[in-house]
Amino acid sequence: MTLKQQLTQISDTGFEKIPKAIARVLLDGIEEIKSSKLKQKGLKEGDIVPNLKLLDNNNNLRSLSEFMHHDFLILNFYRGGWCPYCNLELRAYQNLRQDFISAGADIIAISPEKPEIALDTSIKNSISFPVLSDINATMMKAMGIAFTLNDALKKEYVNFGIDLTTRHNNYNFELPVPAIYVINKDFEIVFRYFEENHMTRLEPKELIEFIKNNRNK
Repeated sequence: MTLKQQLTQISDTGFEKIPKAIARVLLDGIEEIKSSKLKQKGLKEGDIVPNLKLLDNNNNLRSLSEFMHHDFLILNFYRGGWCPYCNLELRAYQNLRQDFISAGADIIAISPEKPEIALDTSIKNSISFPVLSDINATMMKAMGIAFTLNDALKKEYVNFGIDLTTRHNNYNFELPVPAIYVINKDFEIVFRYFEENHMTRLEPKELIEFIKNNRNK
């Protein structure tokens, strides 16, 4: 089953179970992100990603450059370990990690969740690539992919048992638009996947083909 098929399955099942009023809040949140023109404002192909520091699972600050061991580095920005769509995506990339490495790229995953939560996400999904913490969404803001939950979404997240204040260790209520960036050794963005709808993700095999086709350019 492809990632797209798995995502469609959990979307269909999830929206069957929740009241229409709650579904409307979630869908309105997506439309709000689209209307903010975040996609047009964020970093794009050809832009340079800043070599910022992220926290690893041991609470150590690590520069982005420390993870550049191949021709390309894939930056997978995900919302959090509470997000079923993100967990499916992380597992899909894990399943193909050796294919990515063979093609000349490796992967890191980045969320605004604190290190101990990121570690839990890594363990429960059997992730072998680094799962890092962008505290206060510093890098996400620099990339132009961070947004703040509106009041209606904050309320529904609480009702769903998602305590972002504890998971992020702040009261900012900031999340990233789930996005995939591929950077080269010069930190130049050579590929970007940015989709305001968190229920839609890039098929990893498509990204492998892109990397194969661009490795020697």
